[in-house]
Amino acid sequence: MVRVKKIDHVALHVEDVEATGAFYTEVLGLARVPRPVGSNPNGVAAVADLSSRAGTPGPTGGMWVQVGQSQIHMIQAERTEGRINPFGPHLALEVEDFDEAKDDLDQRGLTYVEAADGLPFRQLWLLDPSGNTVEIWAPRQRP
Repeated sequence: MVRVKKIDHVALHVEDVEATGAFYTEVLGLARVPRPVGSNPNGVAAVADLSSRAGTPGPTGGMWVQVGQSQIHMIQAERTEGRINPFGPHLALEVEDFDEAKDDLDQRGLTYVEAADGLPFRQLWLLDPSGNTVEIWAPRQRP
């Protein structure tokens, strides 16, 4: 069973990162937060790997802002329609048990793209029946 804990983030497609970022930070007063995925060599490799797995181009820029306990991820990337795209607009849901959620999706025969191991969290993306990309994620369990 998929047991959702919370909305972690919403990702928006943006054409102009600086102008859109200024709207969210200056007009709406939201705090800018670091984009950890692309800020280190492991993150850069993870983005390239995920781009390859999904068959979609990686992001060319972006900015993240904090909204309470959630975030808005502004992503500058090529638009794709009708395909799972981790770098396009999506809704990210944190789940209680990633393996349980993944098993449920497998039992339902749903197609998804899963991020490779190596990051401090686990992620997969799938399409809802209307073609919207949904990310399922959870922190990686610490031994």
